[in-house]
Amino acid sequence: MAVLAAVVLAGLTGCADRPNDLETYYDKPAGGAATPSSPARAPASNAPVGNVAASDAVDAVAQDVEAAVLTKSDLVNEGVREAAARAANGSCFDAVPSGDPRGRTWLYSSGSSLTQQVTGYLDRTAADVLAAVDCDGTPLSVSRPGGADAARAWCDGTTCTVLLAGGHVLSGLQVTASTAGRAADAVKGLVELAAEKLPQS
Repeated sequence: MAVLAAVVLAGLTGCADRPNDLETYYDKPAGGAATPSSPARAPASNAPVGNVAASDAVDAVAQDVEAAVLTKSDLVNEGVREAAARAANGSCFDAVPSGDPRGRTWLYSSGSSLTQQVTGYLDRTAADVLAAVDCDGTPLSVSRPGGADAARAWCDGTTCTVLLAGGHVLSGLQVTASTAGRAADAVKGLVELAAEKLPQS
């Protein structure tokens, strides 16, 4: 099944930040400028409905992905600062089908790090995607928070990851700390916050 992330990429880079090109066209005499008396042509009424619907769906999921990304104000009580660059995906994130995930990396004063990865899918729900994810490491018990359709977690070494599904959006939180226990506690403490930003299915 096709992953939306690749489709979202096209939507984000191709049309999300600029309006559709619906410029009005005028009849022009050969070699001349448009004449004011020439009537404007109406926009084509036979535009493929399927293409419009698909574009709308891509835009909607792309907006849900962006809305699920944690911000500085969301994390104001966590004592973190945003890293200059987002950390490379690793561990459990590599098992998540994705083409153009959104997210950020945050640093704790202790030296621990938090990375979020948010991905959207068109052809299936995020819960279906999550059910098929198989991460390395040991499964971590985590309760499904309100606002999430499903939740799973793993720890691999001193890195713990929680994946939360909501609608067509999968939000991943990954904490690397000095010990697995600290990483687990930190990432579990963020699941409610991340779940609140998921779209409601």
